[in-house]
Amino acid sequence: MVVLGIVGSPRKNGRTNRLIDAALEGADSKGAETKKIYLVDYEVKQFKGLDGPGEANTYCPEELSKLAEEAEAIILGAPVYWGDINGLTKDFMDTVRISNSSSKPALGTAIAGGSGKGLLSGVQTIYHFFFHKQMRAIEPIPVSRFNIEESIGKLRIGGARLASMTKEKDPAPRKMSDEYWPEVTAEYAALSYLKCDPVDEFIMLAQQLVKLSTNDKVGKAKAELEKAITLTAQGKRSDAARHAVKSYQILYFPA
Repeated sequence: MVVLGIVGSPRKNGRTNRLIDAALEGADSKGAETKKIYLVDYEVKQFKGLDGPGEANTYCPEELSKLAEEAEAIILGAPVYWGDINGLTKDFMDTVRISNSSSKPALGTAIAGGSGKGLLSGVQTIYHFFFHKQMRAIEPIPVSRFNIEESIGKLRIGGARLASMTKEKDPAPRKMSDEYWPEVTAEYAALSYLKCDPVDEFIMLAQQLVKLSTNDKVGKAKAELEKAITLTAQGKRSDAARHAVKSYQILYFPA
């Protein structure tokens, strides 16, 4: 069994690469054969949608599509630029051919390495791809530079779980079909973060900063964070947003 790790960042030695390495280490610990590739090594062309989805596959190198099809599980990681994953990774998702994607185990991670903003919206884009390919995805792992060490541990666990899933006795690989959508939709409805919005994102970032900060501003940030969480529980999301952003801004430090 091969667990394929895909690095979507053009920087081979960056944070995205560290995250993929961690997930592959987890898969390796369960006896899986692992392989890592960098999208930047392939000429993935931008699909402009002129002749329909069938033509899109011709914009992705055959070798790359073959690797994705042959893998028994996929781990996909991407950096976040301006609130969403980078164009290289999106071009890959738009054009790759994975004829046996339905039920293939998958894990996604996205890292917002600057301000942290976009760590949830970025990983959501990856999981929209998994969903429409009917992949059997496990919990997404959104990452910022504030929680990267903790996330590396989670990715090792996720990689190990993927490897275990490939050993489970499932039916023969299935082709995508409308009959599977009720079950696929139910599975994705249970995953974390996919319904989150910018308010949730700022709350998460504020929580990360509170956890790692030791300066005298922590108390003030905590108070704003608690207000945000309380207002969110009351359904007052607009008011919660103001306090969540304030909490984040009190402790934010430039990269």
